[in-house]
Amino acid sequence: MDYSFKPLAFTIFVLITLSTLALSFYAARRVRTASHFYTAGGGVKWFVNGIAFAGDYLSAASFLGIAGMIAFSGFDGFMYSIGFLAGWIVALLIIAEPLRKIGKFTFGDALAWRFASKKIRLCAALSALVVSIFYLIPQMVGAGSIIQPLIGLPYEAGVIIVGAVVILIVATAGMVSTTYVQFIKGFLLLIAAGALTVGVLAVAGMGPLEFISTVLNSPAITVPASNGTVTGDVFMTPGMKFKNPLDFASLALGLILGTAALPHILIRYFTVPTPADARKSTVVAIIAIGVFYVLTLFLGLGANYFMTVDPKNSNLSAPLLAEFIGGEWFFAIIASIAFATILGTVSGLIIAAAGAIAHDIYTEVMGRRSDDKKALRISKLTAVTVGVIAIILGIISKGQNVAFLVGLAFAIAASANIPALICTLFWKRSTERGIIAGILTGLLLSVSLILISPTVMGKAALFPLENPGIISIPLGFLVTILVSLTGKEKKRPTGIENPASM
Repeated sequence: MDYSFKPLAFTIFVLITLSTLALSFYAARRVRTASHFYTAGGGVKWFVNGIAFAGDYLSAASFLGIAGMIAFSGFDGFMYSIGFLAGWIVALLIIAEPLRKIGKFTFGDALAWRFASKKIRLCAALSALVVSIFYLIPQMVGAGSIIQPLIGLPYEAGVIIVGAVVILIVATAGMVSTTYVQFIKGFLLLIAAGALTVGVLAVAGMGPLEFISTVLNSPAITVPASNGTVTGDVFMTPGMKFKNPLDFASLALGLILGTAALPHILIRYFTVPTPADARKSTVVAIIAIGVFYVLTLFLGLGANYFMTVDPKNSNLSAPLLAEFIGGEWFFAIIASIAFATILGTVSGLIIAAAGAIAHDIYTEVMGRRSDDKKALRISKLTAVTVGVIAIILGIISKGQNVAFLVGLAFAIAASANIPALICTLFWKRSTERGIIAGILTGLLLSVSLILISPTVMGKAALFPLENPGIISIPLGFLVTILVSLTGKEKKRPTGIENPASM
């Protein structure tokens, strides 16, 4: 792979970066309170929010990581696309409207409607921080990976550039600018994936079904990581990456339940005016995201078919495919859109993490209430701090596949947040002690199992599965239920109804 300086790619990269910053500085004039910073004042239109959902959700893991996973692991890589999309059905049918009825700024607010508990807020904030950090790491890895071939700078420089730009975006205009950055890059990403898919089929000289059939019936498909070959039917069935069926099931469970539990996704529901808008924006998101994830199959298979891969970095499969199909122009455009994708997602994550610290912990738990100007200043300073931490973690995590890392973040979110959220919204017998116990169990168990899994310890792993979801998610629910049943129920504050029945 050529990592030399590319003038055309650099020009497009600079234009996108400057346009993003200009939008942020323009939007900053509308940010006067913490409500504007965290939720854009709750006035985002449902269609804009739906595409912004897609722009937020379709991260480096989707564009760079999944294409690479499919190119390297066949159907096992496409499982990420299926799981990421299926998770939105849970969000639409269970979470969207009830959450909008009770939320304010953060995941902690969503739990606090029922229990006036600082302990629950603290646990919710801790969970939101851990999930956000686990999700931030692959975004920063993707940033470093794409900057190297894009403009010839070292990986570490790419991470620092993205971190610095995102800090400026968030610190100037918070959710106002982040929403429109995500809206624009959502459209760009769909256009890029569509153009790249058309290019793959045009160069291959086949229709969509014929292309998939050709790969499926191929006598020899190259496996880039090992430089070996397998038959097409082996490549297109489960087992290339996940040798243990329990690993496959664990990943699926984490992806399907994790979407509705991600802090940066949850806070987008607070940006629209009404619960009905929350539902409609989710439908728009599902349509946009569904189209994109179908296209990832052609991106990944195309990268393998034409062997446009870097065996040492699966994250570069889509940009290298673009270079093969359309030369430097197409590569520059696709890689720059991938960079914009990272900007939008990282911005949302930093806002979610800043809300957990500045709003949940500083304001609500510690009781340091202040006027709007001071609250806004504290939120921005917190966002800068989180951004610096993200840069450091991104540099440390060089070389990891971004889709795989995001899968771990989903498992943690599903283990810690989903049991608490569903029991708070829909189970009258849930208690403060039960919610706290469930969050801490899901959080500590999922992170602990990751630390002793093959992901971290390799062959010396004490836990055999790469993804902990199949163990930690059911136990999160079980502990929440059992502890709630063994303690006295804490009544909801007077005048607050169950949002599911409103």
